[in-house]
Amino acid sequence: MNKFCFLIAISTIFIFSCKKEVNSVDRSSDNLTHEDVVSLEKNSVFTNEALVYKGTFEGKYNGDKVTLKLANDKFTIDYKNETYKGDLFKKDDGSLMEIKVEKHHLPFQFFRWSDNSEIMILNEDGLADDNGENYLTRTSE
Repeated sequence: MNKFCFLIAISTIFIFSCKKEVNSVDRSSDNLTHEDVVSLEKNSVFTNEALVYKGTFEGKYNGDKVTLKLANDKFTIDYKNETYKGDLFKKDDGSLMEIKVEKHHLPFQFFRWSDNSEIMILNEDGLADDNGENYLTRTSE
């Protein structure tokens, strides 16, 4: 009789220890509407295009005209009736660029690609201007 009770106890423990665990699935993103998806696709800045680090870009930085000429790892900037030249360094995945001016100091040193035809001038804190200014648009390649 002891063997029979022991066998039932072991079987019961084995059955309850093999029960399936219930995995909870995060379904918070399953509620996206078609309009949400279209909006995300429209406002996304991701592109499969290779960035072209060559060309001329024009725009304004805090109301003053800026002309940026890229030539792969060199740049020339016309800003406030001065011309600045130096080296261009690609950071991270290449979408962030840092410039080192040869002789003078500019009030900005970082750029970020918005897409292959537009570059944002980043403020000293590393962020873009919230007012939608400080963008340079490609004028030629």
